[in-house]
Amino acid sequence: MIPQTQVQSQADDTKAAGHIIGGETVVGYAVLGCLAAGTIGLAKAASMDGIGAGSCLLASVAAFGTVCYIYYSKR
Repeated sequence: MIPQTQVQSQADDTKAAGHIIGGETVVGYAVLGCLAAGTIGLAKAASMDGIGAGSCLLASVAAFGTVCYIYYSKR
C-alpha cells in the first residue's frame, strides 16, 4: 500500500507539470511566428517577379491579418 503523503506528492507534481505553459504564452508565440512569417514573406517578395511575388505578398497579408485578428479579438 502507498502512503498517503506519497500519493499527495505525486498529484501535486502532476498538477504543476500541466500548467508550465499557459494559453497566453502559446498565443504569444503564435503571434510572434505570424509576425516573423509576414516579415520574411515581404522580404522574399521584394526579390521575386510575377506570380511568386503575388503569392508571397498574399501570404504576408494573411499572416499580418491573423496577428491583427488575434490582437483585436482579445480586447
